[in-house]
This record gives sequence, C-alpha cells and structure tokens, in this order.
Amino acid sequence: MYSRDLIEDILRKADIVSVISSYIPVSKKGRNYVAICPFHDDTNPSLSISPELRIFKCFVCGTGGNAISFIQKYEKIPFDAAVRKLAKLIGYNDPRLEQTYSAPKIDEATKRLYDCIDDLQAYYSYSLNADTPEAKAARDYLSSRQIDDIAIKRYSIGYSPLDGAKTIEYLKARGHSIHSIESIGIAYARESGMADNNAGRIVFPIFDASSQVVGFSARRIRDDGSAKYVNSPETPIFVKSRLLYNFDKAEGEARRAGYIYLLEGFMDVMAFNRSGIEPAVALMGTALTNDHLRLLARLKAEVRVCLDGDAAGQTAMMKIAGLLRKAKIGCRLVDSHGDDRDPDDIYRLDGAEAVKRLANSLVDPLDFELGYYINTKKLETPEERRHAVESFIPHLQSLPPASIEFENTLAKLAQATAYEPSAIRELVKLARGPSLTKEEAILTKESISRTLNNRDPALRRLMKAEETVLTYMMESKEAAGKFESRIGFLYDKVNNLVADSIIEYRQSHPDEEQVDQAALIAQIESTMEDSGPQMTRAIADLAWNPADRYRSDLFDECVNIMLDEKEKLRERKKAEKTLNSPTTREEKGRALKDMAANARKNWAKFRK
Repeated sequence: MYSRDLIEDILRKADIVSVISSYIPVSKKGRNYVAICPFHDDTNPSLSISPELRIFKCFVCGTGGNAISFIQKYEKIPFDAAVRKLAKLIGYNDPRLEQTYSAPKIDEATKRLYDCIDDLQAYYSYSLNADTPEAKAARDYLSSRQIDDIAIKRYSIGYSPLDGAKTIEYLKARGHSIHSIESIGIAYARESGMADNNAGRIVFPIFDASSQVVGFSARRIRDDGSAKYVNSPETPIFVKSRLLYNFDKAEGEARRAGYIYLLEGFMDVMAFNRSGIEPAVALMGTALTNDHLRLLARLKAEVRVCLDGDAAGQTAMMKIAGLLRKAKIGCRLVDSHGDDRDPDDIYRLDGAEAVKRLANSLVDPLDFELGYYINTKKLETPEERRHAVESFIPHLQSLPPASIEFENTLAKLAQATAYEPSAIRELVKLARGPSLTKEEAILTKESISRTLNNRDPALRRLMKAEETVLTYMMESKEAAGKFESRIGFLYDKVNNLVADSIIEYRQSHPDEEQVDQAALIAQIESTMEDSGPQMTRAIADLAWNPADRYRSDLFDECVNIMLDEKEKLRERKKAEKTLNSPTTREEKGRALKDMAANARKNWAKFRK
C-alpha cells in the first residue's frame, strides 16, 4: 500500500478533467464538466466533474470519487494499480511507486523452496522440448489432446523424464539440498535412492495468486496401470485448499468481464480458454474452502459454477451454490441439460462453439436446485420433500402472487416434491401472515411505503441533520471537535463511517481548516474495500448538495434534531417488535394503528 502523502501529492497534481477526458468525451457546463456516464446505460450526460473539488459524481447511478476512483472503476483494477496508472498518465515519477510494486519479502527458508521448485519447473520445460524419443511421445500426446505450442507456453506445461533419478541429480547439481527437494514434495529418500514421483508424466505446474509455481499435477501418458494423475502433496508452499488453478491469469480478466467460471479441473480451464472464455479457474478436485471464497470475493465478480454433468458434479454444484450464497457472493450455475461430459471432452469432441453454448446456459441457484431435485436427486422421503418446500417458501413469498415467475416456480416445486400446487400455494399464503382488516391493511401499506421511499419524517429529519453535520465537519475543525465531544456516533452506518474517516483525516492533517475531499476519498478507498464505494458516494452527494455555511448555532440545532428523532425511531422500533412478536391478531392491529398515528403526527410536524 502506498503512503498517504504520496497518494495525495499525485491527486493534487492530477487534473481530473484531463484524466477522465482521456477515457471518455467531456464538455464544459458552467463551472463544472459533464459526460455520458460509463458506469450505467446512460444516454444523457449525467456524470458531473468538479475541477475545483477534484471529484466526479453521476446523478443517475450515484457512482462518484476522485481521479483514482475513476480509473479503478473504469479499468476494473485494484486501488494500487489505479494509483500507478494515474501517476503514469500525468507523468509523475517517484521511486516509491516502483518499490511498492516489487514482490513482498519472504523468509530465507521459503525462498530456498521457491528457488528449488523454479529450477525443477525449468527442467520439466526443457525436457518436454528435448530431442529425445520420450519427449516426442509426450509432445504427441499433448497434440492428441489438442494442446498446441501456444497452450504449452501459456500454462508452462512440461515433462518429467522416465529416469526420475536424473531429475534429483539435476536439482542437487543446482545446489539444492535433499531437505529442499523433499520439502517441495516431488521425492522422498528411499533405500533404492531418490527418484522423481512425476517420472514419465506430462507435468502441469500450479501457480499461486502471485504467479509463483508451488506444486504440480502430473498425468500419465502410458497405460501402465498407475494412477491417471499424481498430484503434489501438501508442502510448506503448496496448500491446495488455498489455491485455485489459473487464478493468477484469470484475476484481471474476471475484474474486466465482471464474472469468473469455477470449474473442476485444469483441463477444463484450458478448454474454456481455447474457446475464447478467459476468466476461468479450477478447484482441482477439492471442496470449496473459506480461502477459496476469500479469493473469489475480492474479484467483485459473479461466480459461474460449471462442474461435471454427472451426479457427483451436480451435487457438488448444489453445495458450492449454498456456500457462495452464504458468503454473499453473486453466482449462477451452468445447466448441463443432462450432458455428463466435462468441458474438456466437449471441446475435443464438439469444438469451441459447443463449450460456449454450455458456458452460456446459465440459471440462477434456485432454478438449478429445482432442476437438481427433478433430474438428479429425486426427493424420496416425506422429510426431504417437506424440507424442500420449506426452503422455497421465502423465495415464493418474494414473488408477486399472480406473476409468471411465481407460477413457474410453483409448478417446478410441485413436480420436484410431488405436492399438489394448491397445497404449496396455501402454505405461501400462511407464510405471508394472517389477513388483516381493511383499515389494518391500509395502515400496513402506508407504513411500508414510507419506509421504502425514505419518507418517514423522523428518518428524513435525522438523515438531513447527520448529512449537515458531516458537511460542517469537513468545512470546520471546530465542528469536527464538537462532533467528538457531543455526538461521537451517527445513526446511519455509512454516515458514521464517513464521520470516523473525517476525524482520522483531520488527525493526520492538523493544519487544514477544510478537508480535501479528493484526498479523503483516497484515504477511504485505499483502506476500506467493502464499505468504501458507499462512503465515496455519500461524500460526493454532500459535495454537490452542500449545507449552509457552518455556524455554531446551526450545528447545535442539528444535534437537537438528532436527539429528538432518534427517540422517535426507538419508539417505532418498539412498536415493530410488538408487531413481529408472536402476539394475537388484535394486538398486531393495535400496534399497526399506533405506528400509523405516530407516522402521521411526525409527518405533520416535519411539513411545518
């Protein structure tokens, strides 16, 4: 991560209008500039650029930020890469940019293992291209699998000679110890001497996210009765549960495309790549782990799961979809339509277009689950059938009762569970809750409408007061000090995070009366990956909708409003708790009426 003073210096010297205009056309409009927003389907210029504040904001999709933010979002690259790109665009040179980009330091023991396995990989590559009969047999095998020289180079494919003892002698001649050779997992000391476990096999190296080779998967090319694949064991540098095959190459492509395919084996990845689908990684036969989920989550991309079409593969896809959903990672699944071949077989037998058709046969997890129950694993016991229905009730509740989506899902669920559609429909009605009187229904609709449209008077007044306080905190050191001494935290989660960031910014810039909003955004986006976009949007909103100039009495008025409206919200939540608790229908009706009466009273006060 680059230092804060370096980032702020780059931002100060960058003309945000020139930076954005190097990507999209911009035109002047008053004091600002406008452009067609590239972050949504825009037809009229809705992106506004302030050269004075050095930030931009779209008034339709809400995207905003500074020059670094624009580059990061437009090119879909990490924050540090966007900093380097901005520096390059404006001709900014600083040795720290290169130093931070260099590889992270590793301990000496790990470095010895990396050196050893790097030399082994070079030996395997050399052996595949050697002018020997067994090397030719290896190349012929790859050719029969439609793996050409381009693919061999791209995936660093190699060959381990039949005489495995020579591999060990080569590594020892390169100065590597027996301990290092054993520690990278290719051989162990035996009475007959050490020999390469991969001997006589095509070797596929496995790289970590930093493109460092850490292990191998070796495939036999002769039918000698041995295992089809020999994989590296767990070593200090190779932990299979932390790795996804091809992640180092697919990461950038996934960020640009907005999706990534999760496949079963590395040959499947090659089939996808050779079919023109670049963002693809493979599990290599392991279950999806928390480390895998962290790798996928950082891409901010939809995960498209495509495992083998057999029963085992489809069952694994069901489990993976559940894990992705729990981790809040968007996903869809590839529907194989009963074809149990893997992508590699499809590519070799039917070609690239067939792989593309497979890849584009996407369904959402719930549709896949229904298809799974219908085609792969029939629901047999009453318990299984009941559990399936119960798991789908929340989804059916979320659909409009008379919609095509509702009826289609209902029909599939009835087919999968053998329940009558009318029985499932009745369960959905019960799940929606008991029917209310006409007056209660009107009050309920009014309450929900105000919440959804943010028209609740208490909440609106509170949010307005909090936004005014944030504006004052950026404008005045006195206001920031009064926030710390009198308020401390804000009701809205994003507002509260912005307030904390302003305080942190002021602590590192004690001489500044006004906060540099472009620098504040850089501080947030470099350290707060998850909530950064929401905070950036909030700051951009404040910049284009500033409050009145700071006055101490206006700040005090905001504090009083915040205390008053928080109390009203506490009362409302108490009523909602009563409404949602297991009480009688009459008690729920009274709670709804109380909520509506309070809402009407607060709305009248707000309008005054």
